[in-house]
Amino acid sequence: MRTWIVLLAGVLIVAPPAAAAQQGSSSSALVVDIPSDNLYHQPSCPLVRKAGSRVKVMKESEAVRRGMKPHDCASAEEGDTAAQKNQQIVYVQADDNKYHKAGCEKLEAGATKTTLEEAGKKHWPCPVCKPPVRQRSKQ
Repeated sequence: MRTWIVLLAGVLIVAPPAAAAQQGSSSSALVVDIPSDNLYHQPSCPLVRKAGSRVKVMKESEAVRRGMKPHDCASAEEGDTAAQKNQQIVYVQADDNKYHKAGCEKLEAGATKTTLEEAGKKHWPCPVCKPPVRQRSKQ
């Protein structure tokens, strides 16, 4: 059993193993409510990132019960696909679990250039230089 931990717009969400097991059904999937509209959004929706900390996280079934409609989050993409965004260049270094933007004060000589896709699989974004976050591609 795994516990799911999600960081969404600065809010840490921890789902116990029982809740994580239910994630397969759409009614228990987590969605995001942005107070300015009557729609619920997928966590990866660009509008969620723009809303910042003004969001609420709830189960999809709760959003439907409240009369909310699903937002077409796929159409909100701003030109770039997740795959294109993940081709951005970032830097990693030995004995560091973070990836960085060029010019970060935490980078040392000998840092290795890589794509965001590869770095995001094994590393966390640096809290100092705040590089982009790897986007999950739709499969």
